[in-house]
Amino acid sequence: MKELELRKPYRLQEIIEIVSKNIANNGFTDSNYCLYSNEGIVQPNQLCYLELYPTIDDNDEEVYPDFVRDKSLDLFYYGQQFEDVLMSVFDQKETASINDYIDALNYYMENDTFMDF
Repeated sequence: MKELELRKPYRLQEIIEIVSKNIANNGFTDSNYCLYSNEGIVQPNQLCYLELYPTIDDNDEEVYPDFVRDKSLDLFYYGQQFEDVLMSVFDQKETASINDYIDALNYYMENDTFMDF
């Protein structure tokens, strides 16, 4: 199976395909990554990067990795939340389409809860 690399551009669809297959085969990965993007609309062709979680400074502010700041990226999804959403979809619908995953990601962002299929 293909491994995702930090700081490399991926289409959201590609990340979903790789991570959902990994979840199907191995369960929750609990990997230390976040998804970052500078595109505001969640869509299959959205360009995303994986990078480490932000750190917290002495003022309880998130400090994003240099790569994220240099590319003017925004936090799109924490890796754990992203995998939780994908796992929820997979648990309900093993033959889920990319659009099912996209709908579930949008739903979670808007409602802070998982979508029912």
